[in-house]
Amino acid sequence: MKHIAARTISIGVLFILLPAALLFSQETSILMRDADLLWQSRDDAEKVEAAINLYKKILAQDEENYEACWKIARAFSSLGDRLPATEESRKARKAAGRQGMYYAGRALELKPEGLEGNYYYAFSLSQYSIGIGSVMTVARGIDRKFEKHMTAAWRINRYYDNAGPLRALGRYCYYLPWPKKDLKKSLQYLREAVAYNPDGIRGNVYLAECYLELGDLQSAQTHLHKAVETPPDPKQEVDAQRWKERAADLLLTLEKSPP
Repeated sequence: MKHIAARTISIGVLFILLPAALLFSQETSILMRDADLLWQSRDDAEKVEAAINLYKKILAQDEENYEACWKIARAFSSLGDRLPATEESRKARKAAGRQGMYYAGRALELKPEGLEGNYYYAFSLSQYSIGIGSVMTVARGIDRKFEKHMTAAWRINRYYDNAGPLRALGRYCYYLPWPKKDLKKSLQYLREAVAYNPDGIRGNVYLAECYLELGDLQSAQTHLHKAVETPPDPKQEVDAQRWKERAADLLLTLEKSPP
C-alpha cells in the first residue's frame, strides 16, 4: 500500500509540473516567433533591437537555447555591419562586434560544431576588427580567429546566408596584408559566391574590386554594372544602396581613367 501511495503522489506531482513546463515551452515559442517576425523587417534598426530584447527574454528562461544565442549575435553583427565605414562609426562597430562575439561564443559553448555559431562569431569578429583597426586586429590574432570560424562555417555549408561564408572568405583573402594576401584564392571564393547569388550587390562589388586589383578591367566593369543595375532588396541586403553607390563611384573612376 505504501508503494501505491508513493506512486500516486509522484503521478500527482508530474501532472502539476507538466502544465507549467508546457506553458514555459509555449511562451518561449511565442517569443521566438515574435522576434523572428521583427527580424524579417531588419532594414529597420529599431526592429532589430526589439528582436534582440525578445531573444534575450528567451535566454532569461532558457540559458542553453542555442538558437536564441546565435540569433542575438546575428542581430548585433548586422547592426554593426550596416554602419558607414567612417572613423565616427568605429566605436559603435567595436561595441556591436563585442556583443555579437559574446552571444556567438555562448552558442559555440553549447554547440561547438554549429554552423550559425561559427558563422556569426566570425561575422562579429569582423565588426570588432573594424572597430579596433588593422594593427590591433593582427596583434590580437583576430584575423586567425576569423579564418578559423568562417572556414568552419564554409565547410558545413558554403552557401549559408546567400553564400555568406564564400563571400566573407573571399573578402578576407582580398584584404589580408602581404604575404598572406591571396587574390587568386579571393577570386575563387567570390566567383563561386556570385554564381550562387548573382543578384547580390555586395558580392558583385567585392568580385569587381578583386578583378580590378588583378588588372582585369573588363570583368570588373561587368560586375560593377550588374551591381548598379540590380534593384536593391533591403530584406536581403539592408545596406544594398551603399554598395550600389560604391559600384557607381568605381565605374565613374574607370571612365575617367586614361586608356
